Amino acid sequence: MKKALLTILSFVICTVAFAQDLPTNPDPGKCYKRCVTPDVWVNQDVTIQVAPAYKKLKVVPAQYRTENVEVVVQSAGQELSVVPAQYETQNFEVTVTGPSQRLEKVAGSTETTTEEMIIQPAYQELEVIPAKYATENFEVTTSEGGQTLSVVPAKLGTETFEVVVTEASQRLEVIPAQYETRTETVVVQEAYQKLETVPAQYETRTETVVVTEAGQRMEIVPAKWATENVEVVVQPASSRIEIVPAQYGTETETVVVKEASQRLEVIPAVWGTETLTYKKREYGNTLKVVPASFSTDYQVIETKPATAKWGMSDTPAADCASSDPNDCRYWCYKNVPAQNITVNTTVLTNDASVITTPGCDTANANESDCGMGTYTRKVVTTPATTRVIDIPAETKEVKRTVMTQPSTTRSIPIPAVTKTIKKTVLVSPATTRVIDIPAVTKEVTRQVMVTPPTTRAIDIPAVTKEVKRTVMVTPPTTRVIEIPAVTKTMKRTVLATPATTRVTEIPATTKTMKRTVMATPPTTRAIDIPSKSTTIRKTVLTPETTRTVDIPAVTKTMKRVVMTTPPTTRVIEVPQKTATLKTTVLASDARVDEVTIPAVNKTVTKEVLQKKGGLTTWAEVDCKLVEYNSLNINWNLGSATLTPSAKAEIDKVLLPVLQNGVSVEIASHTDSRGSAASNRSLSERRAQAVTNYLISKGINSSRIVSNGYGEARLANRCSDGVSCTEREHLQNRRTEFRVIDAN
Repeated sequence: MKKALLTILSFVICTVAFAQDLPTNPDPGKCYKRCVTPDVWVNQDVTIQVAPAYKKLKVVPAQYRTENVEVVVQSAGQELSVVPAQYETQNFEVTVTGPSQRLEKVAGSTETTTEEMIIQPAYQELEVIPAKYATENFEVTTSEGGQTLSVVPAKLGTETFEVVVTEASQRLEVIPAQYETRTETVVVQEAYQKLETVPAQYETRTETVVVTEAGQRMEIVPAKWATENVEVVVQPASSRIEIVPAQYGTETETVVVKEASQRLEVIPAVWGTETLTYKKREYGNTLKVVPASFSTDYQVIETKPATAKWGMSDTPAADCASSDPNDCRYWCYKNVPAQNITVNTTVLTNDASVITTPGCDTANANESDCGMGTYTRKVVTTPATTRVIDIPAETKEVKRTVMTQPSTTRSIPIPAVTKTIKKTVLVSPATTRVIDIPAVTKEVTRQVMVTPPTTRAIDIPAVTKEVKRTVMVTPPTTRVIEIPAVTKTMKRTVLATPATTRVTEIPATTKTMKRTVMATPPTTRAIDIPSKSTTIRKTVLTPETTRTVDIPAVTKTMKRVVMTTPPTTRVIEVPQKTATLKTTVLASDARVDEVTIPAVNKTVTKEVLQKKGGLTTWAEVDCKLVEYNSLNINWNLGSATLTPSAKAEIDKVLLPVLQNGVSVEIASHTDSRGSAASNRSLSERRAQAVTNYLISKGINSSRIVSNGYGEARLANRCSDGVSCTEREHLQNRRTEFRVIDAN
């Protein structure tokens, strides 16, 4: 009860206080907003040390130079070199095929005989008498007389001559032609004459002409013939000889192709080594820098001290008599905590120092051995010698062919060849009957030339055309550049005795043949035709025989290698070898360069309250801004991302209002489609998207309140379950703003 009374009392006191602090002389119909005069802050720069000054040591290492020392790495000595044996190649004959015999077939002779056979008896024809022919003998040269050339081979010798491998020549260097352009008239078609035909004149006349003269023809009543078959032996039965070749066997003979010999093998000298020492390197001191060590620390600087500001409570007082709930809210002077910044700093723990180490470590080795090097020298311990190695003779197996059974012959019978010839026999001789053939006439119409065709000359003028063509002013010429001949000394084979030929006379071969010559030309009178006969050629065979032909043995020339000079050795002096060794000499010892690194400072800006603000003024506000005003933002379906057109709308409508120092509420709504939770989440994200964009434009976030109401505040009847058009749903998908007293 006491708590309730205290609440009412405090509310009344606040109401009286604010009522007495209302704007003086307000204008009717105007809207006012209580403004808190802002605190005035100024910036002050504070400099703090974030890193102390320290020393940085840099080691300049010791400097060395290289010197060359020449030492003997191999002593002088001797080596043996083998002078190889000299060989020559000798030719020797090896019989690869023994002597044998073969049978050569002597062909049988064939003679051709001619036998006359009447194949048609004599008869008479009452027809054109064929010409008479006579048979005469004439000589035909079947093989011309000639000569054969037997080559006497040329004798060749060798001489040294100078040949021109590149002939002396000339080359033409082209001096290009010079051209200029001229305009001239050219005849593209010569003048000429053409003949125009004056056609002949014709008239039609009718006349009767004899196209076939009257005459007689002989109609042949042909003779009747019968055919008989006659078998004639054109080649009698005979036999031929087939040679059974000799049989051969193979024998193997071993021949020496390279005689046994000796070769010298060098036993090389044995070399030993000895190790020598020399001063290879001088050492200076080694300096090692221990760098400065640091530890990290931090320093907190107050950039803005703690303050307080007036703020309106979120919950209105109970039993508020005003229709505006903002009039009944508590005004509280709320604490604003101080703002600090933490700056990381570095503190110097140990400054840089130097550790000096001698260049030569004498703790693990003698001081006399420090920097010493060794090299190896090659020395002959046993001189080179030789030993003789026998080379056995080389043999080769040669296969030789030997006849084991001489060739023989066997006789193969050849049957006689017969031929069936058809023979015509006259059954009834031919007769004739005379048939008169009347003359044939025909009435024809033909054209007769009255005036023969003539020609007249028509002149056709020449056709000319102006064309541009390039005319050669200076023709191209050439100049001769002498190219000297290239010669080369070579060896060539020169003809010592030229090849000649000897002439062997071969007599001509002639043969007597029969030919038919027309003695009497054919006439058109009836003659007796003698009987016809045919000449049948018969082949008379003389059986073939054989003769024995001796086959001489076949030898093969082979080469074998014979040693002419045995191998020897010669002594080769091996000179002393030296090598250049590099030694390192200390030029300057190591030293330390010291550099002081200055301290690092950092300047931090902090805010200092210069003038305290409070609830002291009232500001006039456009009344329409106190109510919700629509932002014409068309959101993409399910999206909370501002489009370029939406950002342009905010820049045009909302930013000018916020530049007057007022605070606004951003309210976003959805239609009723979808769940209430998803709609509220989507609307909150869209309202926050507008808020984030305003903050990016430099508006303080304390002057913006963003609320997403989802489908809780529909602008029309389109709630869940109500059928609406897309245009009606669009009225509910809206984003609005209004001016509030939130400062």
